[in-house]
Order: sequence, then C-alpha cells, then structure tokens
Amino acid sequence: MRLPLRHGRRARQAIGGAAVAATLAALGATAVSTAATTAHAAGAPAVRAAAPSAWTASFDGFPANSWKSAWGVVNTAQFGFDRMDPLTGGGVKVKYGKGSSAPSCTNCPTGGGAQFYTNLGAIGKGSWATGRTLSLKYEIKFPAGHDFGKGAKLPGLYGGNPNEAAGGTHGNGWSTRFMFRNGNKGQIYFYSPAGSGYGKDLGLGSWTFPADDQYHTIEQYVDRNRQTTTVWFDGRQVLSTSTAGISGINFGGIFFSTFYGGHSTEWGPKKTSYAWFKNFSLSQSVQH
Repeated sequence: MRLPLRHGRRARQAIGGAAVAATLAALGATAVSTAATTAHAAGAPAVRAAAPSAWTASFDGFPANSWKSAWGVVNTAQFGFDRMDPLTGGGVKVKYGKGSSAPSCTNCPTGGGAQFYTNLGAIGKGSWATGRTLSLKYEIKFPAGHDFGKGAKLPGLYGGNPNEAAGGTHGNGWSTRFMFRNGNKGQIYFYSPAGSGYGKDLGLGSWTFPADDQYHTIEQYVDRNRQTTTVWFDGRQVLSTSTAGISGINFGGIFFSTFYGGHSTEWGPKKTSYAWFKNFSLSQSVQH
C-alpha cells in the first residue's frame, strides 16, 4: 500500500532525524573515550563514563554503637569523643582547648581534638581495600577569627594497620592526613614505612583554609599504583604529589584525626577553638 506523498515525506524525515541522533551519540561516546585516554596518558586521574557509587555517612546517632557500625569504627587509637558534638543535619563540631596539642603533650593545660580509624571491610567495602584508587571527600568550616596556631592535623585516608602510620610509630601503614600550618596554609601530612619516623610535609601553601564561617569541600584521591595523591579544594585541583612507599599496602579507610601539633602547647590555639565537619564520602573514583 502506497502512502500519500505528505506521509511518505514525514516518514523519511523521521528516519533521517533518528540517523543524525545516532551519529551524534556515537561521536559523543568517542569524545569521552578520547578524553579519558588523553587524561590517563598525561598522568592525570582518568575521566570515567560512570563512577561507582560512593559510600556516605553522617554523625547522626554519634557516638552510639549504631553510629560506630555505620562508619566501621576500629576500637583502637581513639580519643576525644567527649569533644565532638553532633549537629542537626549530620555534621559534627570538634573542640580544641586553649593551648592544646597532641595527646602526648606533657605541658598542655587542656586537651583538644579527636581521633578514630574506620575499616573498609566493616562497611561492606572490603574489595576497595585492594583497589588501585580511593578518594575521600568532606566539608570543613572554620569560624571568622579562627586561631590556626602553629598548625593542626585534619582527617585523611590511611592504609595498612591502624595506629602504625602516625605519631612516630611505624609498621605496615601509611596515612595522608590534611593539615593547616604556618597559619591557614594547607598541605598533606604524609606517613609511610619509608619515612624517618615522623610525617612529611607535602605541598605546603598549595591552598588555604578560609576562616569565613562557610563550609568548603576538600577531596584527596590516592592512587596506590602510581603512588600519588591529588587534592581538590572547592572543586579546583590544587596539588598532585608523590606519596612513595604505599603501593604494597592495602587501603584501610578513613583516618579521622584532628588536633593541634606537634607535641607541645606552643602549637595550640591561644583560645578555645572549634572546627565543623560534615558530608564524608568515599569512592574509588574522583568525586567532585
């Protein structure tokens, strides 16, 4: 049966439009693949068409056992839970006492900060431990007029055995905590078995932490094969640095560690200070 002329013309136009759409889709897929290949060849984290789902958690229910289970908290090397106040919306406020420093401080008038390790296997992500890459992202806020003192540790990732990648204790572990130092200058504070027994400052001043009473996003992406760590602050890449000595050690999880120091009161703030944290997430891909 022959269609009237006007119907035949419309059918041909529809078929032609579908062909054009299919061609454009194919070209788009080729462009994404080419971009990924180019980025990988340049040594940057490769573009991925579809990132695997991220793990996310909040401080709702802190410090109950249900909260510990949701985070996979390891029952070792903890301190400062009494200085952590959960907030409406899932965040947490951490207190740093006047003149406080690390728990090992012998001349500090007060305590400050908090710490705990998490375990990937305990949150159902055991396969991520042996993966090539892992990223940690969260939001942080400092109030206007915040006293940065001489510097302080901030949460990062770790690998190997908990409590073997910090405080001069070295074994089968590494860590890539953030830190502010010399005021509000940002850096990675890196431990590895190849180190001297103390952390190594990487990229000091590559970004700054504003004291503006606003949340800012920070992300680190660790590649064990390439032995590198890349940092984004508010979605902008600010650092990519070598973190040698980690390739043979599996990912452990989050190293939530924040305190002033150093190990003496001179590191601490001149007044009681606070920092706010929220929206922690882990992924095997870049998240921003």
